[in-house]
Amino acid sequence: MKAPRAASALAVLALCSLLFGLMAVVAKAAAARLPGPQVAFVRFLFGLAACGSISIRRPLRARNVVGLVLRGLFGGAAVLCYFLTIEHLPVGIATLLNYTAPVFTAVWAALFLREPLDASSVGALLLATCGVLLVSLGTSRNAPVGAGHWLLVGATSAVLSGAAVAVIREVRKTDGAWEIFAAFCAGGALISGVPAVRGWLSPSAREWGLLAAVGALSVVAQLGFTWAMRYVRAAPAGIIQQLTPVGALALGWLVYGDRIPPLSAAGAALALTGVSWGAWHISRDVLPEDA
Repeated sequence: MKAPRAASALAVLALCSLLFGLMAVVAKAAAARLPGPQVAFVRFLFGLAACGSISIRRPLRARNVVGLVLRGLFGGAAVLCYFLTIEHLPVGIATLLNYTAPVFTAVWAALFLREPLDASSVGALLLATCGVLLVSLGTSRNAPVGAGHWLLVGATSAVLSGAAVAVIREVRKTDGAWEIFAAFCAGGALISGVPAVRGWLSPSAREWGLLAAVGALSVVAQLGFTWAMRYVRAAPAGIIQQLTPVGALALGWLVYGDRIPPLSAAGAALALTGVSWGAWHISRDVLPEDA
C-alpha cells in the first residue's frame, strides 16, 4: 500500500468522524420538537435509499441471514437509544456515552465469539466505565429531574452498539459491507418505525431540511468510513473515531451553549482515554476489512 493512499484514508476517516459528530448536532436541532424515534427513522430511510441505489449496480446477496438479522436488531436498537438520548441530554454527553461501545464489543466477543478477554481489555473497560460514571454524576447534578433515566438509555446504546460490532466481526467473514449496512438500516427502520409512526409530528420546512441533513450526513460519513477502512488498520481507526464525541462536545458548546461541568469533563477525558486504549489493544492485530 502506498503511503499517500494511507494518508488520504486517515484524513477521510478523521473527516467522517467529525461528520458523525455534526450529524448528532443536527439531530439535536431536529429533536427540539420532533421525537427522537422519528429522526432516527428518517435517517434509516436515507440509508435504505443509498443501499437501493447501490443494489442497482451490484445486487446485494445475504449469506449469514441470522447474523445479518442480529446486526440489524442490535444496531437499530442502539441508534434508537442514541437518538432518544440526544433528544433529552446535551448532544456531547449523548455522543460520548454512545461511543464507549468499543470496550463493550470486547465483552460481547468474549461471551459469544469466544475471543479472549485479557487484563488490558478489562482495564480499558473499567477506565471507560469510571469515566462514564463521573460524566453521569456531573451531568445529573446540573440537569433536570429524570436525566438519570436518559443517561441509562445512553449507556444502553453503547452496550447494544458493542453487541452489533461483535456481530459484524462474525458476519464480515461471509457478507460484504453493503449487505451489512443494508441489514443495519432495515432493522433500524423496523425498530424505530413503530414509535416514529405512533408519535409522528408533521415536520415544518426547516425540520424537513434538518432531517434531510441528518440522513445525508450519516450516509456520506458511512460511505467515507467504509472506503477508509480498506486502507487503515483497525487500531488507529478506533482511536480516530473518538473525534466524533470530541467534536460533538465542542459543537454542542458552540451551537447550543452546552456547559460541561468540571466533573463531567474529567469523566469525559477518562472515558475517551479508556475507549482509545481499548480500541487500540483489542484491534491492534486485526487487519483492515475489505470494503
